[in-house]
Amino acid sequence: MSEELVLRENLGGSGDDKKDSGRNRKDMVKNVAIAFLSIMLILTFFSNTIMNYSLPQVATQQITSGTISPQIRGTGTVSAEDPYNITVKETRKISGVAVKEGAHVEIGDVIYYLEDKESQELIDAKDKLDDLELSYEQSLFSGDIPNDVISNVRSGRKTTYDMFQLELAAATDRYNNALNADNAAQADIDYMTQKDNYDAAGNSYNAATPSYTIAELNYELTKAENDGNEERIQQLQTQIAELTKDSSQLENYGTQQTLSYDQKLAELMQIKAKTEAELKAAELEKTKLLKSINTEISLCQMRDKISEQRDHIAKLEEETVGASVKSPVAGTVSSLSKVAGESTSADETIAVIQVDGKDMTTSFSVTNAQAQKLKVGDGAKPQNIWQFGDDFKATLTAIRNDKTDPGNKKLLTFKIESKDVAPGQNISLAIGERAVEYDLVVPNSAIKTDSNGKFILVVTSKSSPLGNRYMASRVDVTVKAQDDNNTAIAAAVDGDEYVITTATTLIKAGDQVRLANE
Repeated sequence: MSEELVLRENLGGSGDDKKDSGRNRKDMVKNVAIAFLSIMLILTFFSNTIMNYSLPQVATQQITSGTISPQIRGTGTVSAEDPYNITVKETRKISGVAVKEGAHVEIGDVIYYLEDKESQELIDAKDKLDDLELSYEQSLFSGDIPNDVISNVRSGRKTTYDMFQLELAAATDRYNNALNADNAAQADIDYMTQKDNYDAAGNSYNAATPSYTIAELNYELTKAENDGNEERIQQLQTQIAELTKDSSQLENYGTQQTLSYDQKLAELMQIKAKTEAELKAAELEKTKLLKSINTEISLCQMRDKISEQRDHIAKLEEETVGASVKSPVAGTVSSLSKVAGESTSADETIAVIQVDGKDMTTSFSVTNAQAQKLKVGDGAKPQNIWQFGDDFKATLTAIRNDKTDPGNKKLLTFKIESKDVAPGQNISLAIGERAVEYDLVVPNSAIKTDSNGKFILVVTSKSSPLGNRYMASRVDVTVKAQDDNNTAIAAAVDGDEYVITTATTLIKAGDQVRLANE
């Protein structure tokens, strides 16, 4: 038996063993199938998840009923109507500020405290007066001004321009007459000198003619003496003697004529000396008169400037601000341009007061279409209403063309009434139609436009074994009203759909999308 058992084992075992082996093979096949199905399920799940993350993500909002308030909004700077500008006429240093911007002051209330000393303008004016007086005195007693001019200027008299004109005309006439006389005397001298020279030349010519003839006769006489012609010698000697006599007479005449001209020229030179002296005196008189006139005019001008400077100092002293600057009106302090330690400048605005009873206004531009919905007298509210008290009131007072774009825009002007508003402050207003209730309201960002008109994209869902899938569907709409945030529509919807407001990428109808909250 033992050998048989051994042989049976060698040949493949017993029947029970074969049954166990078959069962193991079935378990293995089942396990493999389960593993395969598990892997396929996992791959399907992750592929669906990966696909979802690749889809554009959208934000949605449900269509609701609500109100639309198509109000017009704008921001402008508040300005005061006829504000009172407080100025000082002098430079003073501020020692303290008595009020704050926005404070209400009455007439006589202190705005600034000033250092108690003379203004720089008054100090400068007094220094200038000292310089003017010194210059005037030095010019008045320079030593070359006529005594009558000094007396006129010091006594305050002022020669008129008509008198200056008469005096200058008389001096000019005397000068011109002396000049004409001197020119005439010189002309007589020139004429007499020329005539003397002409006659002297003629006498010299006449005197030279006999001498020439005598030389010729002497030559003939020599020939006659060589020839021994006594008759010819006698004749020539007689002619030579007569010509010599004539030459002597001509020379004497020329000498006498020269002496005569010298005498006449001497007389004319005496006349010229007299006219020349008279011309010099007339010229000196005219020069002296001109200098006197100019000096008197200059001194009178200096005297008048001194008087004007004294009046200016008196006015500065009269207008000098005391130890403080006070408000001459009642109202609200809208601005203070100085702080303690700073100095004012002449005529500089150092504070602005919004006078009680005066209006404050602000303006901003809107389109022509917006302006057509408004009328003068409409009220406006601040956009940040929590910043202002119950007394706030804004009223539309004017609708005008905007000068920057008159064809397309209008400028709205509002009257502002509020104790919380000051000139220079920016304020945002809202004005327009009252709110109206609508059944279908969506955010403005949900409204799309293409060549076919306006539409919205609503989200629809489809169930699948792996979950819901979301699709974008187009719905054409008609806009009934719109404000800054929402739009009222008419469309073929039930009213409980969700509209797409924003997306991570551009989407169109039919696209599969992924919701932002999933």
